Amino acid sequence: MTKPFLPLTDEAFCDLYERDPQKAIAYIHGALQAGESEAGRKATQLLVYLQSGLIFSVVSAKTPKDQVDEVADGAMVEAVAAVLKNPPELVNLKQFRGWLAKIAANHSAGITRTGAEQARRSSQPLDYDPAEGRKSNEPSAEDDRYDAVGDREIFDAQLELLSEEHQAIILLRLLGDNSSKQVVEILSSQYGWDYSANNVDQITRRFRGECKKAAEEQ
Repeated sequence: MTKPFLPLTDEAFCDLYERDPQKAIAYIHGALQAGESEAGRKATQLLVYLQSGLIFSVVSAKTPKDQVDEVADGAMVEAVAAVLKNPPELVNLKQFRGWLAKIAANHSAGITRTGAEQARRSSQPLDYDPAEGRKSNEPSAEDDRYDAVGDREIFDAQLELLSEEHQAIILLRLLGDNSSKQVVEILSSQYGWDYSANNVDQITRRFRGECKKAAEEQ
């Protein structure tokens, strides 16, 4: 007779990992085989957090010292997101740590590769036209005061037209009621995205302008 699956608390899973990492992986397999996908996914996320030292070590080897903490946090978020979207096939701890190390290395390399572009983006308006050397279609100050959330149908329709990053900014700024500075801190710590408060203001102003234009055309 097959024993029923008994879910562990977070603390109990961490204790199991400390005693025997392979048994912790076996627990995840058991959860998935029993149809307890949520328990398996949660345990896999914990397994990622328990490898924070590995992620920090990989990032440290490829990142300037003053950026290590920030980039490591971003790599951790990316690894957890990868677990939720497409969990790896857990064979053993060595295989899992290799998978995590690859994510951390790729994330770190991506930050380094795009550093110059991110610095440029932070210093220039988002609507700067390099060919013309000027800004174009700049929203008016009146757009800053428009209540974009007032009509949720328009709000949702315009939100769908934005990139993933800009959607996150709008949701944090307008629905989350965070200041531009707070949005910048959240984007940096949770996603590893490099925006300035000025960027956030411009994206929000442009979005409000598009919502206002859509409302006027109805």
